[in-house]
Amino acid sequence: MTESATRLGVLERATMILDAFDDAPGPLGLDDIAEITELPRTTVFRLLTTLRDLGWVHHDRRGYSPGRRLNATGGEGEHLDLRAAASVALNELQLATDAVVHLSVLDGPIVHYLDKVGGARATTIPSRVGGRIIATDSVSGLAMLAALAPEQVDALVGHLDRTPGGLESVHHELAAVRRRKGIAILDGLPGTGISSMATVVPGPRGPRPIAAISVVRRGHLPLPVVGPLLLAAARTTSRTLYPDWVPSKRGAVLRLA
Repeated sequence: MTESATRLGVLERATMILDAFDDAPGPLGLDDIAEITELPRTTVFRLLTTLRDLGWVHHDRRGYSPGRRLNATGGEGEHLDLRAAASVALNELQLATDAVVHLSVLDGPIVHYLDKVGGARATTIPSRVGGRIIATDSVSGLAMLAALAPEQVDALVGHLDRTPGGLESVHHELAAVRRRKGIAILDGLPGTGISSMATVVPGPRGPRPIAAISVVRRGHLPLPVVGPLLLAAARTTSRTLYPDWVPSKRGAVLRLA
């Protein structure tokens, strides 16, 4: 009986630590987790070490964050709901644009593709469901990063050395996305001719992006034509996923030149 009670206590404390990462804007320090859980610092450190060794928690110089096991299982139900909510909008967007359409989420500094709709064009774009890409290397990632505060962006991608201009270049790109009311654009990728456009799915989580929808094809994607269709698909997905949520009307009017 005592052994069972002890095990239950350990599981409860480990769960409290994992729950501390809910809604965290980025990695947490040891003291942050101890404060959130109200557990002794030594207990938190011991459990974090075990959770790290088992793959439930990741640790680097920035602090602690959800590990591969937590990312693979936690939120899976939410992703199923998200895919179902986006299904009709993705198919309608694909038919309207004759392009490949993706649904993705932000997993730390990584974009995780949840769905791909392409019809006959699907094989022309080298992407796959379940695929992952660095956020700063994709329009979906840039759209989702642009929805975050600058300090949150720094926490997520500041350790990456992927852009010639570093973080300054990333923030410059994100500022351009915000000026376009949240639409990220890449027109004619050198060597492939692939153009892409993405925006976030709005939701009740404040600045945290729910997901991103992107349109990709070889050749030019005209913003005045594709932009409104993309935004409409994102809004439709949001309304389906959160039928009781009423978005702010600020910035609701979008003019695309």
